[in-house]
Amino acid sequence: MNYLWYKTVRFYVKISLRSYFKKTKVYGVENIPKNQAVLFVSNHRNGLIDSIMIATTSSRVHLFLTRASAFKNSIANILLRSINMIPIYRIRDGKNSLKKNQEIFEACFKEFEKKGSVLIFPEGNHGLLRRLRPLSKGFTRIAFGYLDKYPKKDLFIVPVGLNYSNMQEKASSISVYYGKAILVNNFYNPTDEKKATDLLKEKANNSLKELSTHIDDVENHAKIERVLIYKGIDFLDPFKANKLIATTSDWNIPTPLPKHKKSLSEIVIQSLFTINTLIPILIWNRLKDKPKDIVLIPTFRLGLSAVLIPFFYLLQSWIVCSISNPYWGFVYLISSILLLVIYKNSIHTDSFTTNPS
Repeated sequence: MNYLWYKTVRFYVKISLRSYFKKTKVYGVENIPKNQAVLFVSNHRNGLIDSIMIATTSSRVHLFLTRASAFKNSIANILLRSINMIPIYRIRDGKNSLKKNQEIFEACFKEFEKKGSVLIFPEGNHGLLRRLRPLSKGFTRIAFGYLDKYPKKDLFIVPVGLNYSNMQEKASSISVYYGKAILVNNFYNPTDEKKATDLLKEKANNSLKELSTHIDDVENHAKIERVLIYKGIDFLDPFKANKLIATTSDWNIPTPLPKHKKSLSEIVIQSLFTINTLIPILIWNRLKDKPKDIVLIPTFRLGLSAVLIPFFYLLQSWIVCSISNPYWGFVYLISSILLLVIYKNSIHTDSFTTNPS
C-alpha cells in the first residue's frame, strides 16, 4: 500500500514539475547501478524540490534523509514519512537528538540489504549561492557503518549535481547530472577510520563540484555570476561554467546587462493566463511571504500550484459545463492546460541569484 501511494504521489509530482519548470535536462542515468545498494549524495540548493527532482528523474525508489526540523509539525510528519522521508538529526537539533540517528542508520542498512537506495544531502542545509558547501561526514558514517555490519556486501555512492538557471523564479530550468558510481568498499579501512573518511569525503566533494556550478569566492559571488551571465554561460552545463570560472581572471564587465523587454505576444499570453488563473494567483500573492526561509519559497510555490491550479481549472470547467454543456467544458479545460504550457514557455527569467518573486 505504501509503495502504491509513493508511486502515485511520484507520478503526480512528476507531472507538476513538468508544468513548473520550463526545461528539464537529465544526464548520466546509466551511471546508477542496477540491483545494487546505492547511497545518492547530492548538492542542496532548493529545499524539497531537490529531493523530488532526484526521485522523479531516476528509476530507483528512494529512502530520503531529511532534516529533522521538517518533521516537527504532526501533519508534515505523517505526510513526509508516507513518501519515504525520514529525519536525520544534526548537532543544531541538540546533542541528545544525535542518538536517534542510530535508528535512522539502521533503517538505511535495511534498505541497502534489499539492494535499495538512500538519498542524503551531505552539505546538511540548503543555500542560494551557486557553490558546494563543506560536506559533513554523516554520509560516510552511513556508508562505513553498513560495511562494518556487512563487510562482504557492496555499496555504491552516486553523486548527483543539481543546476538551476534561477531556482527562485517560476518557469526556470534545471539539469540533473548523475555522476559515475563510487564503490565505497575501495575506501573502507576499519583500521584507519579517519583516513578512510577523509578520502571518501574528498572523492564525493570533487565529484559534486564537477557536476554542479561552483563559485568558490563567496565575497565576489554576485560579480562572478554577473560576468558568467554576460558571457552567455548556460548554468545548466556545470562543466562549461566551471571551466569559464577557472580560466577567467577579469570579473568586471564594461556595460550593464540588458534587460529583457516583453513582446506583444508575451504580454497577451501572460495576461490571458493571469485572467484564467486569477484566484490561484491571488491566493499565492496572499501566502507567498509565509515561509521564513526564502529558499523554501519555490517549494511552497510548487506545492500550491500543484494543488490550486488543477482544482480551479476543474472547478471552472464544471461551471462552463453547467452554463453550456460538457463539450465546451472539456474544450475549456484543454485550452487552459495548453495556455499554461504556452505561458510557461513565454516567461523570460534571468539567471541572477535573487530573492524569489
